[in-house]
Amino acid sequence: MIYYNYTSINQNGRTIRGNIAAANEMDLEARLKDIGLDLVNYREAHEKRSTKKGARIKSRDIIMFCIHMEQLDKAGVPILESLADLRDTSDSPKMKEMVGQIYQSVKSGKMLSAAMQEHPRVFSEVFTGLVAAGERTGQLSEAFAHIGSHLKWNDDMRRKIKKAIAYPIFLLILMMCVMTVMMLFVVPQLSNFLLSQGLDLPIHTRALIWVSNAFVGYWYLILGVPVVIGVAIVVLYRSFEDIAYQIDSIMLHMPFIGKNMRKIDLARFTHFFAVTFKSGIDVLDCLKTGQNVVSNRVIKEAVLMVRRSVSEGNSLTASLRLSNQFPSLVIRMFKVGEESGEMDNALKNINFFYEREVNDSVDATMAMIQPALTIILGALMFWITAAVFGPLYGSFSKMQF
Repeated sequence: MIYYNYTSINQNGRTIRGNIAAANEMDLEARLKDIGLDLVNYREAHEKRSTKKGARIKSRDIIMFCIHMEQLDKAGVPILESLADLRDTSDSPKMKEMVGQIYQSVKSGKMLSAAMQEHPRVFSEVFTGLVAAGERTGQLSEAFAHIGSHLKWNDDMRRKIKKAIAYPIFLLILMMCVMTVMMLFVVPQLSNFLLSQGLDLPIHTRALIWVSNAFVGYWYLILGVPVVIGVAIVVLYRSFEDIAYQIDSIMLHMPFIGKNMRKIDLARFTHFFAVTFKSGIDVLDCLKTGQNVVSNRVIKEAVLMVRRSVSEGNSLTASLRLSNQFPSLVIRMFKVGEESGEMDNALKNINFFYEREVNDSVDATMAMIQPALTIILGALMFWITAAVFGPLYGSFSKMQF
């Protein structure tokens, strides 16, 4: 496909400009005719505008795509008409372009899931697999409803976590900036004054002067080494699977953070397991797709072990217990669902449990981190104040008037 920037005229005589993919100039003109536009002028656009080459589409647009397809499929509107309507009404140029490409692929005879697979950076294998399952069972609207529900839940969870950590990160950066300015510019001048007075300095004042001198002499190491270490960890994490696994394992065992990370990943797994199970996919495939939404490699490996255990004939409950990752309450809910044959209700209860647990854990952790950072910042400022003004006050009190 070649991407063209075009100028056209609609039925009302208005000039319309845009970008569209086409096989050649004749195909370009035909595609514009399909949407009621007459081609006036065109030129080839850079291929980097393609959604398949890295252009990002917001999660909100994908959620709206799911809602749109679900509602129109329920209303009995043909897929081509649904895609054309979404293409023409979308506010996002990238979304409009991608849906236009899907429309052309479906029009040429491809299934909707196959057309979506041409955009792997937007639609994951799990996404297209659920759509394909909906096509096979004739329940496409339900498939889009389940996917949309999961995407909204995931988007809400991501937004909540970002909102929760925004203030602590801001406070930490502020604390580092204040300390750097104090140690590089303020404390050296005050320490020079104290030393010039020949005062008997207490240990906390001498410690402050030592730290300040270290900052002045080696500020590039003190500020640069943590950055270099952080970048090195990220590079190693992305480059070597074994190192990434070890880092994930360490993260799970970190105080407070590890507990929350485990709950968030298990919540993602159980929520997506419920989505795929409700779509009519068998348990083994549900485990396989659920494994793909887990980010931590230790938990991902545990889910893989569960899948292998189930494939060998063991029950889902027994396999989950062997993984040693799921709380006993969640395992009991799975057991009730298996024994009663009402797995849908059991999964609904599990999702409710994890949503509450994740919300409470994130809120509790952030409620603890924020005052802790405030206390640390206050303690540092108190140290600097006491170290500088303590000796001065002591010298003033010894003066005879």
